[in-house]
Amino acid sequence: MVKGTTYNFIIGKKNIGHSKFYHEILAKGSDLNSCKNKTLRFFQNYQLVRYSRILIKEFLQPSHPFFWEKIEKAVLKNHHILNELIEELEIEGIKTMKDLQTISQGYKTSMLHTITHLVDGFFGVDTYFYNLEEDSHWISDELKEKIKQNPDHYWLFSIEAQN
Repeated sequence: MVKGTTYNFIIGKKNIGHSKFYHEILAKGSDLNSCKNKTLRFFQNYQLVRYSRILIKEFLQPSHPFFWEKIEKAVLKNHHILNELIEELEIEGIKTMKDLQTISQGYKTSMLHTITHLVDGFFGVDTYFYNLEEDSHWISDELKEKIKQNPDHYWLFSIEAQN
C-alpha cells in the first residue's frame, strides 16, 4: 500500500470503501431554509450515525402531488425492513419472547438491536423514512392532520449520504 493513497475495496458490485445511504426526512419549520438547516443539524449532531457527505437530492412540500405518496412509500419501506429483520430472527430460531433468554451475542442480537431501533425511534443507517417532528420511523394521524392544516411549514427531504 502506498502511503497517502486511498483505496476503495469492492466486493462484487458493492464498494465497501464508501457506502451510500438513502433517507427520506420530514421536517417542520418556518420555511425551506429552516427545515433544511434543522435536517442538516440533525445529521451533524446525531451521535449514533456519522456521514462524511450529505446531499439533499430533492425536497417537497405537502402541496406537491407526490408528497403524500412518497411518505407512504417511505414508511412502507421501513415496515418492510422491520418485517425482513423479524423474519430473519425467526429463521434463526427466535420465535417467542422467551427465546430471547437464550439468544447468543452476535448476528442475532445485532438484528434484534436494529429491530429495537426501528420500533423505538432511534435513527440508524437502516432507516429509510425518519420523522424529525415525532422522532419516529412512522407518521401519526395527528401529525398528518397538522401537516394538512399548515402545509407551508413542512418539507420532505430526499437525502443521499456517504460514510
